[in-house]
Amino acid sequence: MRRSIWSTVRQAGTVAGAAFLLTACGGGPKPDPDPYNGAGDIDAAGNPEDALKADAPEKRAVKREARESFAEGVSAYKTKNYESAISSFKDAINEDAAFGEAYVNIGLAYEAMGKPDEAQKWYEQSSSKSKGFGDGLVNIGRMHLEAGRKGEAYAAFQRAVQIEPLNPTAHLNLALAAKQQKRFPDAVKHVRTALKSDSQNVAAYEVLAKVYYELGRFELARLVCETGILIDKDAAGVHNMLGLVYLKQDDVRRALASFEDAVKSDADYVPAHMNMGAITFNYRDYETAYRHFSIVLKLQPDNLSAMLSKAVAARGLERFDEAEKGYKAVLSAKPEHVGAHYNLGILYQEHLQKLPDALREFETVLRNEN
Repeated sequence: MRRSIWSTVRQAGTVAGAAFLLTACGGGPKPDPDPYNGAGDIDAAGNPEDALKADAPEKRAVKREARESFAEGVSAYKTKNYESAISSFKDAINEDAAFGEAYVNIGLAYEAMGKPDEAQKWYEQSSSKSKGFGDGLVNIGRMHLEAGRKGEAYAAFQRAVQIEPLNPTAHLNLALAAKQQKRFPDAVKHVRTALKSDSQNVAAYEVLAKVYYELGRFELARLVCETGILIDKDAAGVHNMLGLVYLKQDDVRRALASFEDAVKSDADYVPAHMNMGAITFNYRDYETAYRHFSIVLKLQPDNLSAMLSKAVAARGLERFDEAEKGYKAVLSAKPEHVGAHYNLGILYQEHLQKLPDALREFETVLRNEN
């Protein structure tokens, strides 16, 4: 992990889910070629899912009293007693005003309480009060990403590396931005800089594999994934990425095994469930596909890709009423959704013999595509 006494408390639920597109020719879900969806989904602790791990300081000593108050704050945060956690973290700051991690954890507690503006104030203070500490700015970037403000997000990550040149999390998010913009040499450079700070940073291997994947260097991407798994056999994201690489190499059996390893490592890892659903659907194992998409919807009830994919699987199971309801649920949330209109048209034409309704849906598809 990082050089802080404790990894920063991370607010749950910031990992971006995989998106699935429905093709006009088949109407079935496909494995996601971009599990990041262009978003920087790495948190300030440098790990997409973990939080609250002990770590020894390297650059500066922290007063014992401050460490004790900080530990009390972490314990309170873990029990969701956020007011008490904030009080303890403030006590830590009173003992050591340059304790950057305490400022960040106060911000995270305010986020958990639904007070993002207050959280951002404390994230800003972490960088101004603690010299060379960029994690607060990384969390500000994360908040901007979650709100869809990519420009502001990447500006925050740039500020973080200006303050802390080797901040691995900021560099990984900048690598993802460079990857999205097809600036692959810059993406690789950012990942390598992140690894200079922490050569065991599994998230860095995952991002690097993604870059090589997009470059079409699938064998190199595979080797990077395998290296990441050697470091952490429970790295769900790396297992998922390896599965995507195997698909590009036409090795469906190993791909499915890698996705299964991902959910064994993290039962709630959405991208792997989506990918397994897509593969099993394509092999007409509609029951298994339906199960995986259902798991995703339990975790992310508003995931339109999972909602649509589950409806497609229901159609395969000849649960036509359920399929229709699923497509309409997608359209209720996003009326112009082409995939839902198209699949609804297929359902009306091929299964329910409602030709006028089918024609209406196909005409809507053509209008939305033009």
